[in-house]
Amino acid sequence: MAASKGTVIDGAAGAAVALAAGAAGVDGETLAVGLSAGAGASRLEGGALTAGAHAPRATRVEVRAGLSALENRSTRRRMRTWALVSMLLASALAGTAPITGCGEETQAETDPEPEPEPEPEPQPEPAAPRLGLNDVSVLVPLPASKDAPGHLVATSQGAKGVLLPQDVYDAIPTFPVTPSQGLDYDRMRTVAIRFDGCFPKPTGCEAQIRLVMQPVANDASMKDSALHLFYRLEEAELVELVSELRRLRSLAPEVADAPLDVHAALVAQGLDGAYGAALKEVVLRFAGEQNLSRMTFFLRAPPVNEVWFFGGFEREGGELTMLDIAGLGQSNQQVIRTEVEGGWEYTVNPISSVPSDERVLLSNTRMDQATAEQRAGSFAKHLRVQSPLHFSPDDLSCAGCHVGTFVLEQARANYGLDPAAFPADVFTSTHDLTLQGKARATVSSLRAFGWFKAEPMIAERVVNESAAVVDDLESRFPAE
Repeated sequence: MAASKGTVIDGAAGAAVALAAGAAGVDGETLAVGLSAGAGASRLEGGALTAGAHAPRATRVEVRAGLSALENRSTRRRMRTWALVSMLLASALAGTAPITGCGEETQAETDPEPEPEPEPEPQPEPAAPRLGLNDVSVLVPLPASKDAPGHLVATSQGAKGVLLPQDVYDAIPTFPVTPSQGLDYDRMRTVAIRFDGCFPKPTGCEAQIRLVMQPVANDASMKDSALHLFYRLEEAELVELVSELRRLRSLAPEVADAPLDVHAALVAQGLDGAYGAALKEVVLRFAGEQNLSRMTFFLRAPPVNEVWFFGGFEREGGELTMLDIAGLGQSNQQVIRTEVEGGWEYTVNPISSVPSDERVLLSNTRMDQATAEQRAGSFAKHLRVQSPLHFSPDDLSCAGCHVGTFVLEQARANYGLDPAAFPADVFTSTHDLTLQGKARATVSSLRAFGWFKAEPMIAERVVNESAAVVDDLESRFPAE
């Protein structure tokens, strides 16, 4: 290989050429001539091997000492071939060590290739979040105005049809309800959403989504009437739904494992934020006319004595039949509140649906007249009504669930009855069961999960059921 035109052999490479040439018997003059012939512009100048004008400065080297040593040897070998000179030159230009013999590898050839950087270890997927009370029971904030968007309404439609068909709504009987407090199809807004993996039925568990709708008032508060809509799910849908609930939880960093309350992510992000939009999509995917299986209603009729009407319908194959209420049969129920200064009094009609020992707590007058034993017995009965471990919803009449939160609080506050003293009756849980909202202190509200005007209402039974639902879902579909 000939040196490139205008190249200077310099530094260690030049010295290596000279020493190797000496070892091969090539004298300095011959080396210079050979280099000149092989390299074109290269030459010996003043005892140094130099190059043409285009050589980079950094490559200049002096080889005087090596060449003098060659010229003064007493015995010189004859130059074997011009090819050897060219090979020496090529070795120098390539920056390699002198050629040591045929078939031997140079240092450059024997240096191992650098090992590739090891692939980073795959990071494990973050654990799916555990569910909490606010993931299975969602209390939706009030709208900003009567016509503000964001809430699911009766005509909201998804994969399974509209949430509430007009003909189902029209089946609600007419009661003597003051129009301003009654139901209104066009004003219905979804104020609460509940997910349940095991609603007890005679045939076993039924997975459900349940919606609570209330009519919005002109001032964007809620009227004290409501519908409770039940949507039946298949088992395969429940598996998918639980996965979706965990995904929804990841979109709601504002929600800690906190007591059941107005949903913090909906408050912080708005109803059309990441969590709210995804929540509505999930509801409309799994709930609609096709799987609407039950509708119950709750209507308030003021003004002299406050009156609430309860009832409902089962829906199968599009056909409606009147709901069979425990202790009543296929009938409706009425609760009347008589105003009592400094106290309370509720009358349930038909009264036969409320066992006699429970009635003591329905009136402060009865509580005053009762013995300590009678008070304790009635208190224990109402504690059991609040526990999903003792009664399923279908085991109870409407009134028991809806009046329980208020009368239990009055018994605690005014008669010193402590739930902790009734371990066989009270519901306990590892979840925080602290009761939020104003249900304990609002005698005029029987709302279980929704709004009384502009105040959130959360019944004790709803909190306890939510805790039981979380435990059931985590047991059957644990977070991976």
